[in-house]
Amino acid sequence: MHAADLIGLLGVAAYISGYFAVQVLGHPPNGRLAIALNVIGPICLLVSLSQQFNLASAIAQTLWLLVTLAGWWRGGRRRRAEAARTDG
Repeated sequence: MHAADLIGLLGVAAYISGYFAVQVLGHPPNGRLAIALNVIGPICLLVSLSQQFNLASAIAQTLWLLVTLAGWWRGGRRRRAEAARTDG
C-alpha cells in the first residue's frame, strides 16, 4: 500500500466521521468540526488521486471542497455582519 492510499483512507475516515458527527452525535453541520472534516476529506482524496487519477472523482472532490469553503466563507460573513449589528 502506498502513502497516497493511506492518505486517501484518511480522507474517507474524515468524510464518515463528519457525517457521523452531524447525523448521530448532533453536531451542527456548519460547525467547526463538520467544516474541518469536509475540508480534510476531499484534500486527502485529491492527494490519493495523484497516484491513480480518475477524472470523475477529481471533479467531485474539487466541487465538494469548493462548496464547503464557500459555505464556510458565507457563514463567516454572516457572523461578522451580525456581530457588527449588535455592537453598533
